[in-house]
Amino acid sequence: MSSNGANRAEIKILIIDDDADIRDVFEEVLKRNNFTNICGVGTGEEAKKIIAEETFHIAMIDLNLPDIYGMDLVSQFRTISPDIEFIIITGFGTIDSAIKSMQFEVAGYLEKPVSSNKLISTLDEVNRKISLKLQNQKFLKDIEIANNEIRFLSDLLINNVDELNQSLLLTMVQIEKLNPSSEQTKVLQLFQESIRKNARLTRNIRKCETIKTDQQLESKDLNATISSVLNRLKEDYINKNFECICDYSKPKYVYANNNLTHLISEILLLALFNSPSPRIKIKIDFDEVEFNGKDYWKLTFNSFQAKFVYEQKDVIHSSELKASTTKQSFQGLGPYVVNEILRSYNGLVSIPEGSTSNNILEISLLKVTEK
Repeated sequence: MSSNGANRAEIKILIIDDDADIRDVFEEVLKRNNFTNICGVGTGEEAKKIIAEETFHIAMIDLNLPDIYGMDLVSQFRTISPDIEFIIITGFGTIDSAIKSMQFEVAGYLEKPVSSNKLISTLDEVNRKISLKLQNQKFLKDIEIANNEIRFLSDLLINNVDELNQSLLLTMVQIEKLNPSSEQTKVLQLFQESIRKNARLTRNIRKCETIKTDQQLESKDLNATISSVLNRLKEDYINKNFECICDYSKPKYVYANNNLTHLISEILLLALFNSPSPRIKIKIDFDEVEFNGKDYWKLTFNSFQAKFVYEQKDVIHSSELKASTTKQSFQGLGPYVVNEILRSYNGLVSIPEGSTSNNILEISLLKVTEK
């Protein structure tokens, strides 16, 4: 395939005109210019039969055929062979027919008598369009192949991490049977931390694959979700010495799905893992706000390394995540998952205006006014 399109001899052309002499003239001109793969018919019915059996790149259609209007034939062809390109040829050109050709997005519109130069230049232009379309199709196919490979490697990574976790758990069980000393207990704690980190990583990888496809939103109680997440984290990270303060006085409903639990969990875990303070105190405030004509619950998180989540709110690939101030990467794709879920909820993320602290973050979720 050349830079100007496919080789002329590779382009398969169907000429549809009820005048056999005109078909012969077109065929002679085309063959003289190396367009050698040509077939000609005189009616729409003949054309439909051959299109159903063979693949053509270009159809040159007379606008006024004896059995069908040329534009109607274009519509029918597109249901049979969606990739074919069309050149309309007419001896009775009007502004209306030219406009209709544009509306039908045909590749060319020629009025009889057609000069040889005009015919060949039009075919070359359509040929380049076909070439670009084929390159685009190949590009999309290559992307799909690459995505499949990425999914395979992702599954492989998850399986390997799961196997590592199982090995660590077995080792922990064996150590616990030996009435571990204080030093061995420290090793157990390291194992526990590694298991949690690995489990969080695999959980987030799986979540990245489902966020964009899981879009069925329903009424969810934000307070109940936060309470559930906190209870679990307090059990899993009792050694982190943290507390969370927020107002549970009444339910707060938002449009969300099961990703809401994952979102709140990741926001709190980012605070736990990245706070430089040994005593981690997380405060969540709720406000009702309006943005672009929609009502939101605005959540303000205090005691949180917010700056680096905000700076990465437009990251479109997890490989672009930057490191935190503690010179550690955000663990387990946290910021990426947080912002992907927020985007799926039409949510917002920002640092409060005028704030000089890196420990305040605001997010907004679409509010439900009724249960």
